[in-house]
Amino acid sequence: MIRREEPGATWVIHQAAHAYIAGRIANHWIGGGQMQPVPRDELFLAACCHDAGWVTVEQTPRVNAAGQPRTFTEMDLDEHFLIWQQSIDAVFLQNRYAGLLTSQHCTALYEMRLRAVPDPPEDRTRITDFLETQHAWERALIAALSEHPCYAAAVQPDRLADNLRLLQVWDYLSLLLCMGEVQEQPLADVPLAYGRRGTLQVAPGGARCMLLDPFPLAQPLTVWIDVRQVIGGPFADDAGLQRALAAAPYQPLVFEVRQP
Repeated sequence: MIRREEPGATWVIHQAAHAYIAGRIANHWIGGGQMQPVPRDELFLAACCHDAGWVTVEQTPRVNAAGQPRTFTEMDLDEHFLIWQQSIDAVFLQNRYAGLLTSQHCTALYEMRLRAVPDPPEDRTRITDFLETQHAWERALIAALSEHPCYAAAVQPDRLADNLRLLQVWDYLSLLLCMGEVQEQPLADVPLAYGRRGTLQVAPGGARCMLLDPFPLAQPLTVWIDVRQVIGGPFADDAGLQRALAAAPYQPLVFEVRQP
């Protein structure tokens, strides 16, 4: 779950809705002008479904220490591991290549966490153990797909690295839209064509609008998602939050991705 704070309102956004935005970005991606991600359908599936494991968790949302709806960044490791495994499994059962990308997206995030977050030693050990197990699974799947008539070329190191980076970029751009007003920043190492990467300049274009330069989509993008507003709070317990959200109707929010 994503908690979006706006003046006068707090919204909760389902992880699946965030993934839907990532999928819409993926569907229109042309990079530097003529890029056609390959295999297209499998990349689109990974973008749309990489958070599929959140469905069960979000049926019983919980509060954080401040009594606000808990976000995906405020969960313990056991929950994270389980959600990621369910996400990987859900995508894998639809398509093995998309499942591979989802797993690599997960492991890259945990590798980044080891570099950037001073977790307690016992948590770092658990993350390292999880990574060892998942990397072994990824290597076995790459070997299995290396003779596949559709995916042999797509699991070659350079192509696989570009496809993983595309998934990471689509995910990050969607998160920037969902989490709050976009902040100006460079986004480096973006595949603009296979074998060529560059930097996107990200800037706000309004409260729910992102500007990208150079513009990597085939056309300006408008995306509607349904969200709920949090009424009341802070909440004393999970049950209070759950009652408030059960009584809150879904409302549409619109996000835009445009050229400067």
